[in-house]
Amino acid sequence: MSEVIIYGMPRSSLSRTVRIACIEKEISFEFRTKGIQTPGSSPTPELLRFNPFGKVPVLVHDSLVLYETAAICRYIDDVFDGPLLRPVRQDKVAHMEQWISVALTRLDPHILRQFVIPMVFADEEQRNDPGFAIRMSRMGELIAGDLKVLDPHYAGGWLFGPRFTIPDMLIMPMIHYLKAMPGGPEILAAVPNINAAFNSFQARHSAAATDPLLPDRILRSA
Repeated sequence: MSEVIIYGMPRSSLSRTVRIACIEKEISFEFRTKGIQTPGSSPTPELLRFNPFGKVPVLVHDSLVLYETAAICRYIDDVFDGPLLRPVRQDKVAHMEQWISVALTRLDPHILRQFVIPMVFADEEQRNDPGFAIRMSRMGELIAGDLKVLDPHYAGGWLFGPRFTIPDMLIMPMIHYLKAMPGGPEILAAVPNINAAFNSFQARHSAAATDPLLPDRILRSA
């Protein structure tokens, strides 16, 4: 079968999810970052050629061009041979769709867009602003509440017991960034099942092969 190409950013959580899906599915792929904008910059013409919304990741396979992370992961699972990235029973598949939606519409904006990114890009003036500290503290409380809802569902290892599935591949890279932020380890200490799942994730080949290798600037903020 022809080559799969993934366009993305090395430290993009969602780009990492798609790469993890490829590795877990045991398919070869090329990860292209050249010509893709840096975080916070305007979309490049090359990326807009594939995704008119200017977002990553994008999958190209033969004549197919596909964007949106969940759609890409489902395509990878449906088209290629290899370990299933989803449960089998229909009721569990429905719950998988539920958790994918929760990951993309709640956890992603709360953890990444409204907590991690502001923390990483805050300058000294912002960091010393009491209002900024209050906003980040409130967001941390909101994230803690979200994860407490999720935590019991990780009691069996992953969301669907022993099977590592697409929603896990979305959530665990977000937890990676959360753990590097001020207050992140404390939030995770209160959700032991998620914390244990993250430790299991870190031991997987797909996690090691896609590790964003956080720069000192991010690690110093934790």
